[in-house]
Amino acid sequence: MEIGEIEARRFRRRLMGFDPGDVEPYLRALTDELYRLKAENESFQRDVHNLDLALKEHREREKTIRAVLVSAQKSAEQVKTNAERQARLIVSEAEVKAEGILKEASNRLIRMEQEMSELRRNRVQFGARMRSLLDSFRQILDDDSKQAPLKNEEKPDSPEPI
Repeated sequence: MEIGEIEARRFRRRLMGFDPGDVEPYLRALTDELYRLKAENESFQRDVHNLDLALKEHREREKTIRAVLVSAQKSAEQVKTNAERQARLIVSEAEVKAEGILKEASNRLIRMEQEMSELRRNRVQFGARMRSLLDSFRQILDDDSKQAPLKNEEKPDSPEPI
């Protein structure tokens, strides 16, 4: 039943019926109250509709935020994994480089030790040659000094060159 029907409704008058002066103001008050309630109901329905829209929008935002959070978490995990992998690679490269440096240093040390050993051998050989040479010179000088008096005795007459 609509409010307009209630408002338009007229009752027959009877001899012993209700007093129209009492019924009509009551019906007007009832109609006014129904109009007010209908307006309030429409207002509540608009509010509910707006709240439903806002709730739907908030739920969509929540879904988006959750998706962004999940994506950010995956991204952070991927960045962490990549950083750990990169760190292991850097450490591995550093270890390989350090091993190369140590191997090169070891090889250089071995070469230097070999060179020093060769230099010692050369020094010993040079010392031996020098001693041999000095011994030879001493022998020559000793032989020459032994023969020199004999040569001087054979040539006493000859004048010395000036």
